[in-house]
Amino acid sequence: MPENDDLFATFTHQGLPVEPLPAAEVRRRGDRMRRRRTALVAVGSVAAVGVLVATPLALVAGGADSTRPLDPAGPGPTSASSTADVDWLTAVPEDLPLLDGLPEGAERYPDYTQQIVGPCGGPGFTADGALDTEDALWTDGVEASEQRAVAVYADDAAATAAVDDLRTQLAACEQPAPRGDSIWAVEQASDLGEQSYVFVNSWYADGEQTGDAHVHQLVRVGNAVLYDNANFGGAGDPAVVDLTVEQVREDSAYVVSSMCVFAADPCAEPPARPEPVEPASVGAEIPDGFALDAGLVVDGDSEAVGPAADGDGVDLSAMCSTLRDTWPAEPVDRLAYALAGPESLRVRELATYDSVERAAAVLAGVTDAASACSSVGGTRGEPVVWSLLSPADAPDDSVTFAMTMSDGGIGGAVYQLTRVGNAVLATSWGGEWSTTTVEPGADDLTAESAPVLEQVRAAFGG
Repeated sequence: MPENDDLFATFTHQGLPVEPLPAAEVRRRGDRMRRRRTALVAVGSVAAVGVLVATPLALVAGGADSTRPLDPAGPGPTSASSTADVDWLTAVPEDLPLLDGLPEGAERYPDYTQQIVGPCGGPGFTADGALDTEDALWTDGVEASEQRAVAVYADDAAATAAVDDLRTQLAACEQPAPRGDSIWAVEQASDLGEQSYVFVNSWYADGEQTGDAHVHQLVRVGNAVLYDNANFGGAGDPAVVDLTVEQVREDSAYVVSSMCVFAADPCAEPPARPEPVEPASVGAEIPDGFALDAGLVVDGDSEAVGPAADGDGVDLSAMCSTLRDTWPAEPVDRLAYALAGPESLRVRELATYDSVERAAAVLAGVTDAASACSSVGGTRGEPVVWSLLSPADAPDDSVTFAMTMSDGGIGGAVYQLTRVGNAVLATSWGGEWSTTTVEPGADDLTAESAPVLEQVRAAFGG
């Protein structure tokens, strides 16, 4: 385990017994898992999203392949009588790819240490009675965390009992308390390995869901159990939950396949790691003289900055603390422009990427984060709320959303991001908006952006 306990100070309490995190601490972790994968969603499904139907868990950053040619299900079940004389593997092989699919920076440790609570705050997966364990941990040090562990038992019956214990714990759950902080667990469908069990712990404050949750996945193959958990937000949206569960399944696919070494009839060694399929590169240089300011007028009361490659662009970092790594997500080229007036600020940013797939993943990540933030109205304690908008003439492959004051006051911003080929145009309009004016404001922003979008289409296709 790591010597620096501070590394996981925002992950969980160390050691046993494991107690639920305070609701305030959980909320600070934000509303999404920030992951290194480019996308669970392919370009076609991103296009099918349309203007506002968000893909709740399109994950952003990095360039690894998200379509592994692996069947995550392991070998079929075996009966107890057929495994009585099996010479079970009793230790975790050094070459078991425990880190595969975890974010960059995850570290492997020789022993499992429980990091989070089980169903509804119960004991959880303790690995008690295991002959050998190994652990893998990742945290961004702020709000996001993931853990993966493998525990090897004396035989398949002992491993089965370890998984069944979690099912028993969930069956004993009580409804969320109307006062104070509590946790409620819901089982999810799973058919991995020879036996699997997946559930989601959701946090509640005074009987209301906070949006913060952990997904837990346990997969048994032979006499070993693979355990994954990860925190996420937006858990009030069933689609977010479903896609988070699917993402954990996807990220663990290769290591689940490699668990065949623990089967009663084991494979000789883990299967070869599939090679990522890199998308074809395309031209990403923004043409000289690109008029990012097209359609905007500078008068005596306003001041313009740019267009410039080093200018300040559309800032989404404050949106439920979800978009620090999501936009603009390390583009190949970029251009920014700002027009500040007495009571408004218009900002445009054009970012280009080395592939259409990468641009689609960036937009999908922003769409996902905007949906999650809007589903909970914003971050608790903040004086603002977020909402998705539906402009009448919104461009294809775009998302539009707004920030307004939660007390009904005046102030906020309207945002729209649109993908064209391997480019994404982001625009924002900050001003004296209210909940009743942001819808027509989104229509105006759409119309105002049309001239520059025509240039983007000419330069980057689509």
